Amino acid sequence: MNLKHLCCLSLLIFHFSSFISAQSCGTDQLLQKNLQANPNASQQFWQNREALNDYIQQNGNRDSRNVIVTIPVVFHVIHSGQAVGTGSNISLAQIQSQMDVLNEHYRLRNADTALIPSWFQGRQADIEVEFCLASFDASGNVTSGITRHNFANTSNFDVNIKPGTQWDPTLYLNIWTTVINGTILGYATFPNMGPADQDGVVLDYRQVGKTPINPNGKLGKTAVHEVGHWLNLFHTFQDSCSGMTPQTCNKEGDWVCDTPPTGSEAFGTPSLTRNTCNETPVDEPDMWMNYMDYANEDQQHLFTHGQRDVMRATLSTTRLSIQSSMGCHDGSNIFSVSGQVIDASSSAPVSGAKVYFDGQNDYETTTDGNGNFNISSLVEGNYDVYAGKWGYMTKQFMVNTLINSATTGMVIPIDNHHYYDDFLMDFSWTFNNTSSSGFLTRILPLGTTYIGDPANPAVDAQNDFGLKCVVSGNSSSNATADDIDNGGVTLISPSFDLSDYTDPYLRYTRWFYDGSQNANNPDDKMIVKLNNGSVNATVEEVNPAQTLVATNLWVQK
Repeated sequence: MNLKHLCCLSLLIFHFSSFISAQSCGTDQLLQKNLQANPNASQQFWQNREALNDYIQQNGNRDSRNVIVTIPVVFHVIHSGQAVGTGSNISLAQIQSQMDVLNEHYRLRNADTALIPSWFQGRQADIEVEFCLASFDASGNVTSGITRHNFANTSNFDVNIKPGTQWDPTLYLNIWTTVINGTILGYATFPNMGPADQDGVVLDYRQVGKTPINPNGKLGKTAVHEVGHWLNLFHTFQDSCSGMTPQTCNKEGDWVCDTPPTGSEAFGTPSLTRNTCNETPVDEPDMWMNYMDYANEDQQHLFTHGQRDVMRATLSTTRLSIQSSMGCHDGSNIFSVSGQVIDASSSAPVSGAKVYFDGQNDYETTTDGNGNFNISSLVEGNYDVYAGKWGYMTKQFMVNTLINSATTGMVIPIDNHHYYDDFLMDFSWTFNNTSSSGFLTRILPLGTTYIGDPANPAVDAQNDFGLKCVVSGNSSSNATADDIDNGGVTLISPSFDLSDYTDPYLRYTRWFYDGSQNANNPDDKMIVKLNNGSVNATVEEVNPAQTLVATNLWVQK
């Protein structure tokens, strides 16, 4: 058995330093505005960053399978009455040109990588992210992926325009094109930072697409830059010369270690050896040719492997839901897949087993009395396939395997005499929440910190299947609001039948944290118990005193 559980978390206090003022990207200003408007935003900001680092460090190997993530995009063209293809009412061809540019640079298909200086050659990365104009809306209706709106007044754009035009931001990348006056070319929202109904990217219409289709001679890289922000990338010059050592480069500056610290933004065509910071132990020139700096578009050539890690981790955490979107589906290649789950020892069918297809779209089903399962509307794609049941060992039957209409009936053997659950599938544990807050749930953990220490895990335990676990206090970024108060929370497994086991043993993985706040001492505890139907036996008790010994980690017992 594998049991994962989190207890109490508490208050985070953090001082957020100001960002550099940008002259061509408004993302920093928008982030600063959201931080000032929401007293919990600083905590959320650092929670997001720590979750990314934790995911990259603990689960990077889970994202090394060359899986392409496709993001559905909807363009909201905001104009003031012009004919389509005139002025701010940009044409379909200009939008499609922008889509081509995004796919070219996020898949490392740009020929200008040859212009990357020799000392940075090899750092350019294929992000393995592609973009499509949405072909279906959230209700399943066919769409062009483009909406057009006539607004005479676009003042206070984020409040007055975005909410009424936005599509579900958990399923689509919303890109608005409009007139942006001044020196700002575009801006974007970071994940979970600011109101959800404002999430997305805003571009000045003159920056959309690539010449000659773009009549203003632009190359479409403003969108490449802003989508980078939407996927959690900072400017390479973030906070000037910060993150100057191998120990700090992933927690300061732009939080990416293979983009050298940069003292200030670069404009135009900088000197090839421009060097504004003196990091150690190896001092490198500025990477001003990175998409996340401000050099001229024809000087921008790469994202790095470290930036890839951030964006891919974002798509597995704070923007995970977009991988379940049907926005890019073309309506074809939907088929039925069937199979059977059997006992690995006896080959007898296993009824009531769970079967889970994990891909860009996820499917879970249950076998019938003959161990048979059927999914009637599976979308062709690459999947990990699992099967399991309480009393059996979960089986990973396929890994990143193409499943299509030619896939024949599969037979999945699972091993008996194992009570195992990593919460990838729903094996019907009981959640008993008597507290006023901090309820238990089976979910992707969000991650919170308290005075710089992890309080709620940002990632699942290592060496198991999937990314979900059972945690308490996962519904809010406010640690105080999600503390377990005025009661307790209990997680109860289904029954174990050990009558024919000769030497059973119990193994589980748990996380516990209890911090003090407002001068109150920690007062929560985690207790693991076994019950034979009438008597409880305590297996482990984790109390506040033990938090001094770093129990706020995944611990296997």
